[in-house]
Amino acid sequence: MNFFHKIKALAARLFPERQLYFRTNGVVRFISISHNTQIFAASMVFALLIWSLLTSYSYLNRAEILAAKDMELAKTEQRYNDANQQFQALKQDIQSSTKALEQRQIYLQQLLDADSSLSSEIEAATQEKDAGGKGDEPGRKKTIPHEISFHTGGSTAIYDEHQKQLDNFKFSLNRIETQQQALAERMVGRISQKIAYVEKTLKQSGLAPSKLMQLAENRPSSMMAMGGPFILYSEQVNFDFSTDEPFAKLYAHHNHLIDLESVIQHIPIGMPTKKYYISSNFGVRKDPFKKTWARHSGVDMAGWWKNPIYASANGRVTKAGRNGAYGNFIEIDHGNGFLSRYGHLSKILVKKGELVTLEQKIGLMGSTGRSTSPHLHYEIWFNGKPINPQKIFKASNNVLKIQRQEYDS
Repeated sequence: MNFFHKIKALAARLFPERQLYFRTNGVVRFISISHNTQIFAASMVFALLIWSLLTSYSYLNRAEILAAKDMELAKTEQRYNDANQQFQALKQDIQSSTKALEQRQIYLQQLLDADSSLSSEIEAATQEKDAGGKGDEPGRKKTIPHEISFHTGGSTAIYDEHQKQLDNFKFSLNRIETQQQALAERMVGRISQKIAYVEKTLKQSGLAPSKLMQLAENRPSSMMAMGGPFILYSEQVNFDFSTDEPFAKLYAHHNHLIDLESVIQHIPIGMPTKKYYISSNFGVRKDPFKKTWARHSGVDMAGWWKNPIYASANGRVTKAGRNGAYGNFIEIDHGNGFLSRYGHLSKILVKKGELVTLEQKIGLMGSTGRSTSPHLHYEIWFNGKPINPQKIFKASNNVLKIQRQEYDS
């Protein structure tokens, strides 16, 4: 017996022909259910059961798939938020770096506008750049160290493109920063030369630069000049004053030069009279009346009656009138501890409290007071002590160059 006949025999044994009996009004009827009808009905019931099982399984499995999708979506959203935060942080860094570069550029431009001699440093830097330049120096501080990371497990092309754009932007910012620092270093060198020139001139004048600066800081005079070019200083400017950073050095050197140039403006460098000869030097000398050694706190500039006497710098007249052995006497306060005194005048042309300017005629030469013949007794005082006017005369040309910003002439 083959397999087909076995199945057919089993079906015949499980689904034999059956009858359903009905009794109505004493009459009995029956319906025969054939072997095939039973097999069909059983097949339909079995198919319905299979369909119910498959539907239930699909429903349950679909919920798990949706839950997994939701979880993956949440992870993707979190990674997106993390990447977005990194972008925002990098954006702030770029904005901060850009602002710092703009502030530094403004600062450099203001220095160049205030001092045209520094333009030569730009020309030198430009020539070096045209010749190939040194470009970005290895080991220089990078402005923007951050990187963006975003791992999706899939395509990252859009983020790679953004990263590439950011890298190009960072490269441009770093190149600008490097150029600015190189220019700042050149300007520091130029300003250092000026500072050395000013300090050398002050020493030739018998004045200690440190003392002048101390007076300027601790005892500002009402006559001390205020103003000058506006040089930007902003707390937003990222200057690190604790290091050897070029902009910190430039800021410090330039301010020091401004302070020196400011205090040097007060030195009375003008000649108080035009036609003269030195008849008595500063220091110890034999007194012309007592013929004994005595200290002479000024110089005697001999000339002729009524020779014009000029103010040796801008200032305010603090004394004008008779003053014992000085005879007709004028004292002018030039600010920052400097005074000039003029004695033995035949006539005084200014009044106490009057503002005078350099080379303004303030009196006429004479021989009033303790004097043997027409001459001007001229004194310069600094910080309450007399100093040798002849040293000031000797350095006057250099001081005048500094006052006129003519360092190269």
